[in-house]
Amino acid sequence: MPDGLTDSHAHLSYVSERLGGACMAGLEAAYGAGGALIVDPGVDFDDFLPRRERFGACPFVRLAAGIWPDAESMKDVERRVAVLDTAVSDPSCVAVGECGLDYHWMNGTEVEQAALFGAQVELAVHNRKPLIVHSRLAFAPTLSLVRTAAVKIPVVIHCFGYGEDEARAFLAAGCYLSFAGNITYRKSAGLRAACAIVPDDRLLLETDAPYMNPEPGRGKPSSPLDIGRTYAAVSEIRGSGPGHLAALVTANTRALFG
Repeated sequence: MPDGLTDSHAHLSYVSERLGGACMAGLEAAYGAGGALIVDPGVDFDDFLPRRERFGACPFVRLAAGIWPDAESMKDVERRVAVLDTAVSDPSCVAVGECGLDYHWMNGTEVEQAALFGAQVELAVHNRKPLIVHSRLAFAPTLSLVRTAAVKIPVVIHCFGYGEDEARAFLAAGCYLSFAGNITYRKSAGLRAACAIVPDDRLLLETDAPYMNPEPGRGKPSSPLDIGRTYAAVSEIRGSGPGHLAALVTANTRALFG
């Protein structure tokens, strides 16, 4: 697979910290002349402006703003969401996220996480912008919180981490599913089964860089330059040619994020 394939979810500031300037220069070279995109999501309530200053001029980058379910934000939901609202209103912000529920780390109670996530769902609906969702070990409550929003705005379940049944439920609700490098891992049969059933127009691929490096790089920091191995695996899973898959994911990402 060639370099410069669309990556629907990569934390470029973290990639720069982990892999340095040479990697960023490589991204410029690989993506600068093509039509592929990289979507850079938010994590902290106030990280949008620094990321806009750093990456906003890159024609292949699209910026989102959101609050990951961290403990500090759950203690300060109203103020932090108000700051986030300003970022989301910026024309260069294409989506709200990433935000959601994480029942692995459990940085807050289920009620606290739902309050932070629910406020951002409302923000996305109010601004008519797509919602990028983090969901770990929290399928049922995530589905409950996004079901109504998904008929009003696009909802992307990023780094999809469930099986075929959960995929069908999210798809029935109208969601898009984005698969990361962990689909290449040996014990990810459920992910591969889920990926096989996603309609072409609801499929996205990502690195979640600098995380989820596809095999054989598992455990090492990743960048969008590693996403070719995920494309190759998904091409085999879905029985579609690499060129068709690359065009498909780029078209879906552009339709969602401009």
